[in-house]
Amino acid sequence: MSDNTAPSSVELLGGFRITIDGRTVTNWRAGRSQALVQYLLLHRGRPVSRDTLRSALWPHLPPSAGTTSVKAAVHGARRALCPTGEGHTPVRIASVDGGYLLQTDQLWIDVASFERRITAANAALAAGDRALAAGHLRRAVEVYRGDLLPAQDAEWAVAEREWCRTRALHALRLLSDLALEAEDWWTAIRWNRRALEVDPYDPVPSAALADCHRKLGITAAALRWDELAQDRLAQV
Repeated sequence: MSDNTAPSSVELLGGFRITIDGRTVTNWRAGRSQALVQYLLLHRGRPVSRDTLRSALWPHLPPSAGTTSVKAAVHGARRALCPTGEGHTPVRIASVDGGYLLQTDQLWIDVASFERRITAANAALAAGDRALAAGHLRRAVEVYRGDLLPAQDAEWAVAEREWCRTRALHALRLLSDLALEAEDWWTAIRWNRRALEVDPYDPVPSAALADCHRKLGITAAALRWDELAQDRLAQV
């Protein structure tokens, strides 16, 4: 069951999509207007200066050309988010002193939901409530459909992508540990297979899968996972 019950939403994990009142935004016409919105979404809740946007989105342009490009991208983004230019929209780019602020009302954002669930899980673990923690972790990895902005190769996106991937792998590791403590081998297998989808070269899930299959008496599969774990270690 998804956390998303809002008519307007943003998906950054596993791909990029904005839906406003049931309408998917597709008319990204002006240069890097889409990338500008993506950057502002990742820095939501705080103003971003024009110089910061210029450096992030147009690092190779001289300052004068970069500033013009920022203004053009903002104009294009506003038209994409609100084609008529009238009425209220849940996603707005407000001009502030020297920059821009992304304003959102009743907008579900998958990354924000993912982060809230991870934070809640850590708090539950600290309080000793492992069942509550497991529930939050399950919802977090459900929201994590894949890499953040996989088509975006800019440095600012790559850094955020790696951070989200690290947190997803940590959540899956915790879920696996909880299942192993309960000797629920099939559930542990589920979480470790999912961890390999997130990072196919991580040797830890492969080793855990070998152990789980061994506990279940499925020796041939355990040996295959052992071999895969050794191959992954050799590639690290």
